[in-house]
Amino acid sequence: MLSDERTAIVEEARKYLDVRWVHQGRSSVGIDCAGLVAVVASNLGLAERHDDTSYQRNTTGYNFIKPFADHMTRKNFKDRQPGDVLLFRDAQFPCHCGILGMDNKLIHAHAPDRKVVSTRLTEDWLDRAIVCFSFVGVDNG
Repeated sequence: MLSDERTAIVEEARKYLDVRWVHQGRSSVGIDCAGLVAVVASNLGLAERHDDTSYQRNTTGYNFIKPFADHMTRKNFKDRQPGDVLLFRDAQFPCHCGILGMDNKLIHAHAPDRKVVSTRLTEDWLDRAIVCFSFVGVDNG
């Protein structure tokens, strides 16, 4: 059974479905992938998620992962649960994130779709997945 905290994270993320994608956006008017995580954390009082907007649209290196690593709990990817935050790479570097929803779906602000979407976590996504984090204090049981 899913904890109330994890259910709340997924439900909060789903409130942003169809909000348009805006680089470094942090509101229901426009949001990007990292902004979705930051806003969900802020709305639910998960203050440990530090919001950092110093990333570029096309990331290079590993600076995109640092705020997650510094303020969230890293966990084994195979142990992922709804409400966890998944990070993905492009050809080489971490560049995208989303919140794992129910039924193996990813809730994320996706630039190619120009909005927040819920998409099946397919093999293509799993091949690009690099790390899984949970919010500090959220039950991992």
